[in-house]
Amino acid sequence: MLFNSYSFLFLFLPLLLLCWRLASGYGATRLSLVLLLFSVVFYALWGLPFLLLLAVILGMNYAFALALAAPEQAAPASDDIDNEGLIPAEGDPNDLPEGETPLLAKKRKRLCPFRGCSLKRTGAWACSRKGLLTLALILNLLPLLWFKYSWFFAQNLALLMGTEWNFTPPGLPLGISFYTFIQIAWLVSVYRRQVVPQGFSRHALFSACFPYVISGPIVRYEQMGPQLDDLSGSTSEGLAQGFTLFTIGLAKKVLLADGLAVYANAVFNAAEKAFPISGAEAWLGSFCYTFQLYFDFSGYTDMAIGLGLMLGLRLPENFDSPYKATGIVDFWRRWHITLSSWLRDFLYIPLGGNRKGRFMQYRNLFLTMLIGGAWHGAGWTFIIWGALHGAMLSTNHFFRACIKGSLLERVLATLPMRLFFILFTFMCINLGWVVFRTVSLDGASAMYGAMFTGPFTAQAAGLTADHAGLSAAGTLAAQWLPNNYFQGWMPFALLGISMVLSWAFPNSHELLHGRRDGTRPLLSWRPSAAWAAGLACLAFVTLILVSRKATFLYFQF
Repeated sequence: MLFNSYSFLFLFLPLLLLCWRLASGYGATRLSLVLLLFSVVFYALWGLPFLLLLAVILGMNYAFALALAAPEQAAPASDDIDNEGLIPAEGDPNDLPEGETPLLAKKRKRLCPFRGCSLKRTGAWACSRKGLLTLALILNLLPLLWFKYSWFFAQNLALLMGTEWNFTPPGLPLGISFYTFIQIAWLVSVYRRQVVPQGFSRHALFSACFPYVISGPIVRYEQMGPQLDDLSGSTSEGLAQGFTLFTIGLAKKVLLADGLAVYANAVFNAAEKAFPISGAEAWLGSFCYTFQLYFDFSGYTDMAIGLGLMLGLRLPENFDSPYKATGIVDFWRRWHITLSSWLRDFLYIPLGGNRKGRFMQYRNLFLTMLIGGAWHGAGWTFIIWGALHGAMLSTNHFFRACIKGSLLERVLATLPMRLFFILFTFMCINLGWVVFRTVSLDGASAMYGAMFTGPFTAQAAGLTADHAGLSAAGTLAAQWLPNNYFQGWMPFALLGISMVLSWAFPNSHELLHGRRDGTRPLLSWRPSAAWAAGLACLAFVTLILVSRKATFLYFQF
Protein backbone atom coordinates (compact mmCIF):
# COMPACT_ATOMS: atom_id res chain seq x y z
CA MET A 1 0.00 0.00 0.00
CA LEU A 2 1.46 3.32 -1.11
CA PHE A 3 0.87 6.70 0.50
CA ASN A 4 -0.14 7.89 -2.98
CA SER A 5 -2.77 5.20 -3.55
CA TYR A 6 -6.54 5.44 -3.32
CA SER A 7 -6.66 2.51 -0.88
CA PHE A 8 -4.44 4.41 1.54
CA LEU A 9 -6.07 7.79 1.05
CA PHE A 10 -9.70 6.69 1.21
CA LEU A 11 -9.60 3.58 3.39
CA PHE A 12 -6.50 3.10 5.53
CA LEU A 13 -5.98 6.72 6.63
CA PRO A 14 -9.64 7.57 7.43
CA LEU A 15 -10.04 4.30 9.33
CA LEU A 16 -6.86 5.00 11.30
CA LEU A 17 -7.98 8.51 12.23
CA LEU A 18 -11.41 7.23 13.25
CA CYS A 19 -9.92 4.53 15.51
CA TRP A 20 -7.43 7.06 16.85
CA ARG A 21 -10.27 9.37 17.80
CA LEU A 22 -12.25 6.58 19.46
CA ALA A 23 -9.23 5.35 21.44
CA SER A 24 -8.06 8.80 22.52
CA GLY A 25 -10.10 8.67 25.72
CA TYR A 26 -8.42 5.48 26.93
CA GLY A 27 -4.87 6.79 27.34
CA ALA A 28 -1.50 6.25 25.69
CA THR A 29 -1.53 2.46 26.08
CA ARG A 30 -4.67 1.99 23.99
CA LEU A 31 -3.40 4.46 21.38
CA SER A 32 -0.10 2.56 21.19
CA LEU A 33 -1.98 -0.66 20.45
CA VAL A 34 -4.02 1.04 17.71
CA LEU A 35 -0.90 2.45 16.06
CA LEU A 36 0.94 -0.86 16.35
CA LEU A 37 -2.00 -2.76 14.83
CA PHE A 38 -2.27 -0.41 11.86
CA SER A 39 1.50 -0.46 11.37
CA VAL A 40 1.50 -4.27 11.27
CA VAL A 41 -1.36 -4.30 8.77
CA PHE A 42 0.36 -1.64 6.63
CA TYR A 43 3.60 -3.62 6.44
CA ALA A 44 1.84 -7.01 6.07
CA LEU A 45 0.10 -5.77 2.91
CA TRP A 46 3.53 -5.73 1.23
CA GLY A 47 3.90 -9.46 1.92
CA LEU A 48 3.67 -11.77 4.91
CA PRO A 49 7.25 -13.11 4.46
CA PHE A 50 8.52 -9.54 4.79
CA LEU A 51 6.50 -9.11 7.98
CA LEU A 52 7.83 -12.38 9.38
CA LEU A 53 11.43 -11.31 8.70
CA LEU A 54 10.80 -7.96 10.39
CA ALA A 55 9.28 -9.71 13.44
CA VAL A 56 12.26 -12.08 13.72
CA ILE A 57 14.74 -9.20 13.51
CA LEU A 58 12.85 -7.15 16.10
CA GLY A 59 12.60 -10.14 18.45
CA MET A 60 16.30 -10.87 18.09
CA ASN A 61 17.25 -7.26 18.79
CA TYR A 62 14.97 -7.04 21.79
CA ALA A 63 16.59 -10.14 23.28
CA PHE A 64 20.03 -8.63 22.73
CA ALA A 65 18.87 -5.37 24.27
CA LEU A 66 17.66 -7.12 27.41
CA ALA A 67 21.06 -8.75 27.80
CA LEU A 68 22.89 -5.47 27.16
CA ALA A 69 20.66 -3.62 29.63
CA ALA A 70 21.15 -6.16 32.43
CA PRO A 71 22.69 -4.57 35.54
CA GLU A 72 26.41 -5.00 36.00
CA GLN A 73 28.28 -6.08 39.11
CA ALA A 74 29.72 -2.84 40.46
CA ALA A 75 30.21 -1.50 36.96
CA PRO A 76 32.92 1.15 36.58
CA ALA A 77 31.59 4.62 35.96
CA SER A 78 33.48 4.94 32.70
CA ASP A 79 32.08 1.74 31.16
CA ASP A 80 30.75 3.29 28.02
CA ILE A 81 31.59 3.84 24.41
CA ASP A 82 34.32 6.38 23.92
CA ASN A 83 34.62 8.63 20.91
CA GLU A 84 36.85 6.16 19.13
CA GLY A 85 34.21 3.46 18.79
CA LEU A 86 32.76 0.49 20.65
CA ILE A 87 35.58 0.15 23.21
CA PRO A 88 35.05 -0.07 26.98
CA ALA A 89 37.41 1.74 29.36
CA GLU A 90 40.67 0.15 30.45
CA GLY A 91 40.87 -1.25 33.95
CA ASP A 92 43.73 -1.19 36.48
CA PRO A 93 46.01 -4.20 35.71
CA ASN A 94 47.11 -4.38 39.36
CA ASP A 95 43.58 -4.60 40.77
CA LEU A 96 42.94 -8.37 40.64
CA PRO A 97 39.79 -10.19 41.78
CA GLU A 98 40.01 -12.01 45.07
CA GLY A 99 41.72 -15.42 44.75
CA GLU A 100 43.12 -14.72 41.26
CA THR A 101 46.87 -14.89 40.73
CA PRO A 102 48.68 -12.56 38.31
CA LEU A 103 49.44 -15.57 36.08
CA LEU A 104 45.74 -16.53 35.87
CA ALA A 105 44.77 -12.93 35.26
CA LYS A 106 47.32 -12.68 32.45
CA LYS A 107 45.97 -15.86 30.89
CA ARG A 108 42.37 -14.61 31.14
CA LYS A 109 43.35 -11.33 29.49
CA ARG A 110 45.06 -13.17 26.67
CA LEU A 111 41.89 -15.21 26.04
CA CYS A 112 39.74 -12.07 25.83
CA PRO A 113 39.41 -11.22 22.14
CA PHE A 114 38.56 -7.56 22.64
CA ARG A 115 40.91 -4.69 23.40
CA GLY A 116 40.35 -2.82 26.63
CA CYS A 117 39.10 -5.69 28.87
CA SER A 118 39.44 -4.82 32.54
CA LEU A 119 40.91 -7.24 35.10
CA LYS A 120 38.36 -6.29 37.70
CA ARG A 121 35.41 -8.52 38.46
CA THR A 122 33.36 -6.33 36.17
CA GLY A 123 36.00 -6.39 33.45
CA ALA A 124 34.89 -9.72 32.01
CA TRP A 125 31.29 -8.48 31.90
CA ALA A 126 32.40 -5.26 30.18
CA CYS A 127 34.25 -7.34 27.63
CA SER A 128 31.25 -9.62 27.11
CA ARG A 129 28.90 -6.66 26.73
CA LYS A 130 31.04 -5.37 23.91
CA GLY A 131 31.19 -8.83 22.39
CA LEU A 132 27.42 -9.12 22.68
CA LEU A 133 26.95 -5.79 20.93
CA THR A 134 29.37 -6.80 18.19
CA LEU A 135 27.48 -10.05 17.64
CA ALA A 136 24.16 -8.19 17.55
CA LEU A 137 25.47 -5.74 14.95
CA ILE A 138 26.78 -8.58 12.78
CA LEU A 139 23.47 -10.44 12.95
CA ASN A 140 21.62 -7.27 11.96
CA LEU A 141 23.87 -6.71 8.96
CA LEU A 142 23.75 -10.30 7.70
CA PRO A 143 20.13 -10.15 6.41
CA LEU A 144 20.86 -6.81 4.76
CA LEU A 145 23.99 -8.23 3.09
CA TRP A 146 22.15 -11.34 1.93
CA PHE A 147 19.01 -9.75 0.54
CA LYS A 148 20.62 -6.64 -0.90
CA TYR A 149 24.18 -7.57 -1.90
CA SER A 150 24.35 -11.36 -2.44
CA TRP A 151 23.59 -11.09 -6.17
CA PHE A 152 26.19 -8.30 -6.58
CA PHE A 153 28.85 -10.34 -4.79
CA ALA A 154 27.96 -13.49 -6.73
CA GLN A 155 28.08 -11.73 -10.09
CA ASN A 156 31.44 -10.12 -9.42
CA LEU A 157 32.91 -13.34 -7.99
CA ALA A 158 31.78 -15.26 -11.08
CA LEU A 159 33.31 -12.58 -13.29
CA LEU A 160 36.56 -12.76 -11.35
CA MET A 161 36.68 -16.54 -11.69
CA GLY A 162 35.71 -16.46 -15.36
CA THR A 163 32.59 -18.57 -14.94
CA GLU A 164 28.83 -18.19 -15.09
CA TRP A 165 26.54 -18.90 -12.17
CA ASN A 166 22.79 -19.33 -12.20
CA PHE A 167 22.11 -17.33 -9.06
CA THR A 168 18.59 -16.08 -8.46
CA PRO A 169 18.71 -12.97 -6.28
CA PRO A 170 16.37 -12.97 -3.28
CA GLY A 171 13.58 -10.40 -3.20
CA LEU A 172 14.51 -7.26 -1.31
CA PRO A 173 12.35 -6.83 1.83
CA LEU A 174 10.83 -3.38 1.78
CA GLY A 175 12.51 -0.91 4.12
CA ILE A 176 15.26 -3.29 5.28
CA SER A 177 17.97 -0.66 4.79
CA PHE A 178 16.05 1.81 6.93
CA TYR A 179 14.91 -0.42 9.78
CA THR A 180 18.35 -2.06 10.00
CA PHE A 181 19.93 1.34 10.66
CA ILE A 182 17.18 2.12 13.19
CA GLN A 183 17.92 -1.14 15.02
CA ILE A 184 21.68 -0.52 15.09
CA ALA A 185 21.22 2.95 16.57
CA TRP A 186 18.82 1.55 19.18
CA LEU A 187 21.21 -1.22 20.25
CA VAL A 188 24.10 1.22 20.60
CA SER A 189 21.91 3.52 22.72
CA VAL A 190 21.02 0.56 24.97
CA TYR A 191 24.70 -0.34 25.23
CA ARG A 192 25.52 3.22 26.24
CA ARG A 193 22.70 3.01 28.83
CA GLN A 194 20.98 5.99 27.22
CA VAL A 195 17.90 3.85 26.51
CA VAL A 196 16.18 1.15 28.59
CA PRO A 197 14.02 -1.51 26.86
CA GLN A 198 10.39 -0.94 27.81
CA GLY A 199 8.71 -4.09 26.55
CA PHE A 200 8.61 -5.81 23.19
CA SER A 201 5.39 -4.10 22.11
CA ARG A 202 7.02 -0.69 22.63
CA HIS A 203 10.09 -1.78 20.67
CA ALA A 204 7.91 -3.15 17.86
CA LEU A 205 5.88 0.08 17.70
CA PHE A 206 8.99 2.26 17.61
CA SER A 207 10.68 0.11 14.96
CA ALA A 208 7.72 -0.63 12.68
CA CYS A 209 5.69 2.59 12.92
CA PHE A 210 4.16 2.84 9.46
CA PRO A 211 4.98 6.50 8.58
CA TYR A 212 8.74 5.86 8.55
CA VAL A 213 9.34 2.08 8.46
CA ILE A 214 9.47 1.94 4.63
CA SER A 215 11.65 4.92 3.67
CA GLY A 216 12.51 6.88 6.78
CA PRO A 217 13.23 9.32 8.25
CA ILE A 218 15.80 7.22 10.15
CA VAL A 219 14.58 7.95 13.67
CA ARG A 220 16.29 7.40 17.03
CA TYR A 221 14.54 6.11 20.13
CA GLU A 222 15.71 9.20 22.01
CA GLN A 223 13.53 11.21 19.61
CA MET A 224 10.46 8.98 19.57
CA GLY A 225 10.38 7.26 22.98
CA PRO A 226 9.17 10.27 25.02
CA GLN A 227 6.51 10.97 22.38
CA LEU A 228 5.24 7.39 22.51
CA ASP A 229 4.93 7.76 26.29
CA ASP A 230 2.67 10.79 25.85
CA LEU A 231 0.40 9.70 23.01
CA SER A 232 -2.92 11.52 23.02
CA GLY A 233 -5.75 12.22 20.65
CA SER A 234 -5.33 14.35 17.55
CA THR A 235 -5.56 18.11 17.97
CA SER A 236 -7.15 20.48 15.46
CA GLU A 237 -3.80 22.21 14.90
CA GLY A 238 -1.99 18.89 14.43
CA LEU A 239 -4.60 17.69 11.94
CA ALA A 240 -4.49 20.97 10.02
CA GLN A 241 -0.69 21.05 9.82
CA GLY A 242 -0.54 17.33 9.08
CA PHE A 243 -3.03 17.53 6.21
CA THR A 244 -1.21 20.58 4.86
CA LEU A 245 2.17 18.86 4.86
CA PHE A 246 0.72 15.60 3.53
CA THR A 247 -0.98 17.44 0.65
CA ILE A 248 2.21 19.32 -0.22
CA GLY A 249 4.19 16.08 -0.18
CA LEU A 250 1.60 14.27 -2.29
CA ALA A 251 1.67 17.10 -4.84
CA LYS A 252 5.48 16.98 -4.97
CA LYS A 253 5.35 13.29 -5.71
CA VAL A 254 2.42 13.12 -8.14
CA LEU A 255 2.63 16.44 -9.99
CA LEU A 256 6.38 17.03 -10.13
CA ALA A 257 8.37 13.85 -9.47
CA ASP A 258 6.14 11.52 -11.49
CA GLY A 259 5.82 14.08 -14.28
CA LEU A 260 9.59 14.52 -14.57
CA ALA A 261 10.13 10.75 -14.36
CA VAL A 262 8.66 10.27 -17.85
CA TYR A 263 11.42 12.34 -19.45
CA ALA A 264 14.25 11.22 -17.17
CA ASN A 265 13.41 7.57 -17.79
CA ALA A 266 13.26 8.09 -21.57
CA VAL A 267 16.79 9.54 -21.68
CA PHE A 268 18.43 7.18 -19.20
CA ASN A 269 16.79 4.11 -20.75
CA ALA A 270 18.05 5.24 -24.16
CA ALA A 271 21.57 5.53 -22.72
CA GLU A 272 21.38 2.01 -21.30
CA LYS A 273 20.31 0.64 -24.70
CA ALA A 274 22.94 2.65 -26.60
CA PHE A 275 20.28 4.63 -28.50
CA PRO A 276 21.34 8.03 -29.86
CA ILE A 277 21.26 10.96 -27.41
CA SER A 278 22.16 14.55 -28.16
CA GLY A 279 24.11 16.61 -25.66
CA ALA A 280 21.12 18.82 -24.91
CA GLU A 281 18.91 15.77 -24.32
CA ALA A 282 21.48 14.27 -21.94
CA TRP A 283 21.68 17.48 -19.90
CA LEU A 284 17.90 17.90 -19.80
CA GLY A 285 17.48 14.25 -18.82
CA SER A 286 19.98 14.66 -15.97
CA PHE A 287 18.18 17.78 -14.71
CA CYS A 288 14.85 15.96 -14.86
CA TYR A 289 16.22 13.14 -12.69
CA THR A 290 17.91 15.56 -10.28
CA PHE A 291 14.59 17.24 -9.51
CA GLN A 292 12.59 14.01 -9.77
CA LEU A 293 14.68 12.41 -7.02
CA TYR A 294 14.42 15.46 -4.77
CA PHE A 295 10.66 15.92 -5.08
CA ASP A 296 10.04 12.17 -4.87
CA PHE A 297 11.95 11.62 -1.62
CA SER A 298 11.20 14.95 0.01
CA GLY A 299 7.55 14.43 -0.96
CA TYR A 300 7.53 11.05 0.81
CA THR A 301 9.18 12.62 3.87
CA ASP A 302 6.63 15.45 3.93
CA MET A 303 3.84 12.88 3.85
CA ALA A 304 5.47 10.84 6.62
CA ILE A 305 5.96 13.91 8.82
CA GLY A 306 2.43 15.04 8.04
CA LEU A 307 1.01 11.66 9.08
CA GLY A 308 2.98 11.94 12.30
CA LEU A 309 1.51 15.38 13.01
CA MET A 310 -2.00 14.02 12.53
CA LEU A 311 -1.25 11.50 15.30
CA GLY A 312 0.58 13.96 17.54
CA LEU A 313 4.09 12.74 16.63
CA ARG A 314 6.93 14.98 15.49
CA LEU A 315 9.30 13.15 13.17
CA PRO A 316 12.76 14.63 12.54
CA GLU A 317 13.29 16.87 9.54
CA ASN A 318 15.06 15.27 6.61
CA PHE A 319 15.48 18.07 4.06
CA ASP A 320 16.51 21.69 4.36
CA SER A 321 16.50 23.10 0.81
CA PRO A 322 19.52 21.00 -0.25
CA TYR A 323 19.82 22.56 -3.70
CA LYS A 324 20.45 25.92 -2.03
CA ALA A 325 23.68 24.51 -0.59
CA THR A 326 26.85 26.55 -1.17
CA GLY A 327 29.13 23.50 -1.04
CA ILE A 328 29.09 19.72 -0.73
CA VAL A 329 29.62 20.00 3.06
CA ASP A 330 26.56 22.24 3.23
CA PHE A 331 24.65 19.89 0.91
CA TRP A 332 25.10 16.91 3.23
CA ARG A 333 23.84 18.99 6.15
CA ARG A 334 20.65 19.60 4.16
CA TRP A 335 20.06 16.39 2.14
CA HIS A 336 18.65 13.27 3.84
CA ILE A 337 19.61 14.76 7.20
CA THR A 338 18.80 11.66 9.27
CA LEU A 339 21.04 9.45 7.09
CA SER A 340 23.84 12.02 7.24
CA SER A 341 23.67 12.15 11.04
CA TRP A 342 23.57 8.34 11.23
CA LEU A 343 26.67 8.00 9.04
CA ARG A 344 28.42 10.64 11.13
CA ASP A 345 27.60 9.08 14.49
CA PHE A 346 28.08 5.40 13.62
CA LEU A 347 30.74 5.45 10.92
CA TYR A 348 32.66 8.72 10.70
CA ILE A 349 33.23 9.25 14.44
CA PRO A 350 34.09 5.58 15.21
CA LEU A 351 36.59 5.69 12.32
CA GLY A 352 38.32 8.56 14.09
CA GLY A 353 36.49 11.61 12.80
CA ASN A 354 38.75 14.64 12.59
CA ARG A 355 40.74 13.89 15.75
CA LYS A 356 43.84 12.44 14.09
CA GLY A 357 44.81 15.13 11.63
CA ARG A 358 43.56 16.30 8.27
CA PHE A 359 44.74 13.32 6.23
CA MET A 360 42.88 10.88 8.48
CA GLN A 361 39.83 13.15 8.46
CA TYR A 362 39.72 13.08 4.66
CA ARG A 363 40.24 9.33 4.66
CA ASN A 364 37.38 8.89 7.12
CA LEU A 365 35.11 11.16 5.07
CA PHE A 366 35.89 9.17 1.93
CA LEU A 367 35.27 5.80 3.59
CA THR A 368 32.03 7.03 5.17
CA MET A 369 30.65 8.24 1.87
CA LEU A 370 31.84 5.08 0.10
CA ILE A 371 29.83 2.99 2.55
CA GLY A 372 26.94 5.46 2.27
CA GLY A 373 26.94 4.96 -1.50
CA ALA A 374 26.91 1.18 -1.09
CA TRP A 375 24.00 1.51 1.37
CA HIS A 376 21.89 2.97 -1.43
CA GLY A 377 22.27 -0.06 -3.65
CA ALA A 378 24.33 -3.07 -4.74
CA GLY A 379 26.13 -1.87 -7.83
CA TRP A 380 29.31 -0.21 -8.97
CA THR A 381 27.38 2.89 -9.94
CA PHE A 382 26.36 3.49 -6.30
CA ILE A 383 29.90 2.84 -5.09
CA ILE A 384 31.30 5.30 -7.65
CA TRP A 385 28.69 7.86 -6.59
CA GLY A 386 29.72 7.43 -2.95
CA ALA A 387 33.40 7.77 -3.90
CA LEU A 388 32.66 10.95 -5.87
CA HIS A 389 30.90 12.51 -2.89
CA GLY A 390 33.67 11.35 -0.54
CA ALA A 391 36.25 13.04 -2.76
CA MET A 392 34.16 16.22 -3.08
CA LEU A 393 33.55 16.36 0.69
CA SER A 394 37.27 16.00 1.39
CA THR A 395 38.12 18.67 -1.18
CA ASN A 396 35.51 21.03 0.24
CA HIS A 397 36.81 20.55 3.81
CA PHE A 398 40.38 21.13 2.61
CA PHE A 399 39.39 24.33 0.81
CA ARG A 400 37.45 25.62 3.84
CA ALA A 401 40.43 24.92 6.10
CA CYS A 402 42.80 26.77 3.75
CA ILE A 403 40.76 30.00 3.59
CA LYS A 404 39.51 30.01 7.19
CA GLY A 405 39.96 33.46 8.76
CA SER A 406 41.39 34.99 5.58
CA LEU A 407 40.24 37.90 3.43
CA LEU A 408 39.28 35.41 0.72
CA GLU A 409 36.78 33.78 3.08
CA ARG A 410 35.01 37.12 3.58
CA VAL A 411 35.01 37.83 -0.16
CA LEU A 412 33.52 34.41 -0.93
CA ALA A 413 30.78 35.03 1.65
CA THR A 414 29.35 37.94 -0.35
CA LEU A 415 26.01 37.47 -2.08
CA PRO A 416 27.29 37.25 -5.70
CA MET A 417 29.85 34.59 -4.73
CA ARG A 418 27.28 32.67 -2.70
CA LEU A 419 24.97 32.57 -5.73
CA PHE A 420 27.88 31.35 -7.87
CA PHE A 421 28.71 28.58 -5.40
CA ILE A 422 25.05 27.52 -5.18
CA LEU A 423 25.03 27.07 -8.97
CA PHE A 424 28.44 25.37 -8.98
CA THR A 425 27.44 22.98 -6.18
CA PHE A 426 24.19 22.16 -7.95
CA MET A 427 26.05 21.27 -11.13
CA CYS A 428 28.42 18.98 -9.18
CA ILE A 429 25.44 17.30 -7.51
CA ASN A 430 23.68 16.91 -10.86
CA LEU A 431 26.73 15.22 -12.39
CA GLY A 432 26.86 12.86 -9.42
CA TRP A 433 23.18 11.93 -9.80
CA VAL A 434 23.89 10.74 -13.36
CA VAL A 435 25.96 7.75 -12.24
CA PHE A 436 23.57 7.24 -9.31
CA ARG A 437 20.63 6.86 -11.73
CA THR A 438 22.24 4.70 -14.41
CA VAL A 439 21.94 0.94 -14.08
CA SER A 440 25.31 0.08 -15.62
CA LEU A 441 28.69 1.69 -16.17
CA ASP A 442 28.02 1.60 -19.92
CA GLY A 443 24.90 3.67 -19.38
CA ALA A 444 26.82 6.18 -17.25
CA SER A 445 29.55 6.38 -19.89
CA ALA A 446 26.95 7.03 -22.61
CA MET A 447 25.33 9.80 -20.55
CA TYR A 448 28.59 11.53 -19.66
CA GLY A 449 29.83 11.15 -23.21
CA ALA A 450 26.74 12.84 -24.62
CA MET A 451 26.84 15.59 -21.99
CA PHE A 452 30.44 16.57 -22.68
CA THR A 453 31.20 15.52 -26.24
CA GLY A 454 27.82 15.64 -27.96
CA PRO A 455 26.69 15.54 -30.66
CA PHE A 456 24.78 18.63 -29.65
CA THR A 457 22.69 19.23 -32.77
CA ALA A 458 20.84 17.14 -35.33
CA GLN A 459 23.32 18.16 -38.03
CA ALA A 460 26.26 17.07 -35.89
CA ALA A 461 24.54 13.71 -35.42
CA GLY A 462 24.15 13.32 -39.18
CA LEU A 463 20.39 13.86 -39.13
CA THR A 464 18.39 16.02 -41.47
CA ALA A 465 14.93 17.37 -40.86
CA ASP A 466 12.36 19.45 -42.68
CA HIS A 467 11.77 22.60 -40.64
CA ALA A 468 9.15 23.98 -43.00
CA GLY A 469 6.13 25.26 -41.13
CA LEU A 470 7.76 25.00 -37.71
CA SER A 471 7.81 27.90 -35.30
CA ALA A 472 11.09 29.29 -34.02
CA ALA A 473 10.78 27.17 -30.87
CA GLY A 474 9.94 24.09 -32.94
CA THR A 475 12.95 24.64 -35.18
CA LEU A 476 15.21 25.07 -32.17
CA ALA A 477 13.85 21.90 -30.58
CA ALA A 478 14.35 19.95 -33.81
CA GLN A 479 17.95 21.14 -33.93
CA TRP A 480 18.93 20.39 -30.34
CA LEU A 481 16.42 17.68 -29.35
CA PRO A 482 16.31 15.50 -32.46
CA ASN A 483 15.29 12.18 -30.84
CA ASN A 484 11.85 13.17 -29.52
CA TYR A 485 12.57 12.36 -25.86
CA PHE A 486 11.17 15.81 -25.03
CA GLN A 487 7.98 16.79 -26.80
CA GLY A 488 5.86 19.85 -26.23
CA TRP A 489 6.14 22.42 -23.49
CA MET A 490 5.43 20.16 -20.49
CA PRO A 491 9.01 19.03 -19.63
CA PHE A 492 10.27 22.61 -19.71
CA ALA A 493 7.36 23.83 -17.59
CA LEU A 494 8.00 21.09 -15.00
CA LEU A 495 11.72 21.90 -14.89
CA GLY A 496 11.00 25.62 -14.56
CA ILE A 497 8.52 25.08 -11.71
CA SER A 498 10.98 22.74 -9.98
CA MET A 499 13.78 25.30 -10.15
CA VAL A 500 11.57 28.10 -8.84
CA LEU A 501 10.29 25.97 -5.95
CA SER A 502 13.78 24.75 -5.07
CA TRP A 503 15.57 28.10 -5.15
CA ALA A 504 13.01 30.88 -4.69
CA PHE A 505 10.44 29.39 -2.30
CA PRO A 506 10.69 28.36 1.37
CA ASN A 507 10.76 24.63 2.06
CA SER A 508 7.96 22.70 3.76
CA HIS A 509 9.36 23.11 7.28
CA GLU A 510 9.78 26.86 6.80
CA LEU A 511 6.22 27.16 5.50
CA LEU A 512 4.78 25.56 8.62
CA HIS A 513 7.20 26.47 11.40
CA GLY A 514 9.31 29.36 10.13
CA ARG A 515 13.02 29.68 9.49
CA ARG A 516 15.73 28.55 11.86
CA ASP A 517 16.49 32.17 12.81
CA GLY A 518 12.93 32.60 14.09
CA THR A 519 11.61 34.65 11.18
CA ARG A 520 8.72 33.53 9.01
CA PRO A 521 8.65 33.72 5.21
CA LEU A 522 6.14 35.87 3.38
CA LEU A 523 4.40 32.72 2.12
CA SER A 524 3.79 31.22 5.54
CA TRP A 525 1.09 28.70 6.44
CA ARG A 526 -1.90 29.92 8.42
CA PRO A 527 -5.17 28.20 9.36
CA SER A 528 -7.08 30.50 7.03
CA ALA A 529 -9.77 30.17 4.37
CA ALA A 530 -7.30 31.12 1.63
CA TRP A 531 -4.88 28.35 2.56
CA ALA A 532 -7.73 25.85 2.91
CA ALA A 533 -9.08 26.71 -0.55
CA GLY A 534 -5.63 26.55 -2.14
CA LEU A 535 -4.84 23.20 -0.56
CA ALA A 536 -8.26 21.84 -1.56
CA CYS A 537 -7.62 22.75 -5.21
CA LEU A 538 -4.10 21.27 -5.05
CA ALA A 539 -5.43 18.07 -3.48
CA PHE A 540 -8.19 17.77 -6.12
CA VAL A 541 -5.75 18.05 -9.03
CA THR A 542 -3.35 15.66 -7.35
CA LEU A 543 -6.00 13.03 -6.63
CA ILE A 544 -6.99 12.95 -10.29
CA LEU A 545 -3.44 11.87 -11.21
CA VAL A 546 -2.87 9.51 -8.28
CA SER A 547 -4.14 6.64 -10.45
CA ARG A 548 -0.69 6.44 -12.09
CA LYS A 549 0.44 4.57 -8.95
CA ALA A 550 4.16 5.28 -9.28
CA THR A 551 6.26 3.89 -6.42
CA PHE A 552 8.74 5.99 -4.49
CA LEU A 553 12.34 5.93 -5.67
CA TYR A 554 13.82 5.25 -2.23
CA PHE A 555 11.77 2.05 -1.91
CA GLN A 556 14.49 0.37 -4.00
CA PHE A 557 17.21 1.44 -1.58
